[in-house]
Amino acid sequence: MNADGQGEVLANVGSDFVTPPYVTQADLGQYGGGMRGWSAAAGTPWRRLAIVAANPRGAIYGTIVASAVIAAYAAGGKSPDLVLTATVATLLVFWLAHVYAHFLDHEVRHDRTRWNVLVSIMGQELSMLAAPALSILFLLLGALGVLNEPLAVRLALWIGVVQLFGWGIEVGRRRGQAWPAALLAGLINGAFGLVIVVLEVLLH
Repeated sequence: MNADGQGEVLANVGSDFVTPPYVTQADLGQYGGGMRGWSAAAGTPWRRLAIVAANPRGAIYGTIVASAVIAAYAAGGKSPDLVLTATVATLLVFWLAHVYAHFLDHEVRHDRTRWNVLVSIMGQELSMLAAPALSILFLLLGALGVLNEPLAVRLALWIGVVQLFGWGIEVGRRRGQAWPAALLAGLINGAFGLVIVVLEVLLH
């Protein structure tokens, strides 16, 4: 599907598809414009950032899920390769569940199947997979022996805290909040990741 076609699909979605509460019409419109940018930037280091920026709330969700799985498995004394496998598998399952829920909602509302809409929804939810990429990289380095196991896990968790803080600010700014309010949103968002880190330390 070319960039123009993707934009047209998303325009149709925005016009006749009422999305779940955390994906607004504005998000879909912004995603449609971003798709053209991704086509031009394909294969560049900015591709992951473009995917995440298109849906920061999906990025927050994916990061929290990944951090929770990492903390739970690491606290159980599992090896980095098992923690890595469990994290990737869980993220894929949650991503597919979100895609299916969106697609099923569209079918119920319109009583027809539109596979081009499925492709658009899959793209919209990619931020869930792209956001925890750095955490997964640290786990991979731990599994390969480049980093020792405790360091790999701690880095994976702390990078999640930093990202949650940053994306909390981004969401606040997109909502039109002033910087103090956006920073507060970032702190609250980052607190989720911090709690997970603390629990991992206490349970390990």
